[in-house]
Amino acid sequence: MKTVKVQAQVDQELCTGCRTCEKVCPVYAVELEKQDGQLKVNIYLDICVGCWNCEQRCPEHAIAMVPCEPFDIGTEVSDFDYAEIEALCKKARFHPKQLMCYCTATRAEEVAAAILAGAGSPDALVRATGVGSGCGIECNQTILRFLEAAGKSWQRKKGSYQWMGRTMTAWEVPQEIRTNFASFRFDSDEELFDRIVDAPVD
Repeated sequence: MKTVKVQAQVDQELCTGCRTCEKVCPVYAVELEKQDGQLKVNIYLDICVGCWNCEQRCPEHAIAMVPCEPFDIGTEVSDFDYAEIEALCKKARFHPKQLMCYCTATRAEEVAAAILAGAGSPDALVRATGVGSGCGIECNQTILRFLEAAGKSWQRKKGSYQWMGRTMTAWEVPQEIRTNFASFRFDSDEELFDRIVDAPVD
């Protein structure tokens, strides 16, 4: 769960219509439209999760994060059969209590619950749990792994920098690479990760 305390606000006088903000928003809350012949930014505050991505990446410093009426975004894990949550976490190769997003402290069990509740795309998971609404970098891969494990298909918004694709995990390293680069200890890493995934839930 995340408590949103700030949301983006645009200084239209400074905005040059470069679309950077639109490309980095994890929930597609930013859209540029032509107004009086110029591109201007619209921010949909009903879905903005206060992640700071647009503010931090705007080359013109045209976006500020301003205080808003605080609100929580999250999915209640106890609303779902925990055996189903555990099964989905294990399929995605996460322990249910494992942190998936360090910025928001979102755990795998909440992401699994959100998928069981119907979240079927990365932006939907961000809006449902807060995962990915911090730095917008570290947990992108974990989000994609979960959706893949759940069999969810979705399309990245055209032009977006977010959700470019999943990287290889320790379990997927080909045998040829394991053999040729044994000093990297892929097998022992995989064994360690398996022990974490299979550890009992307290």
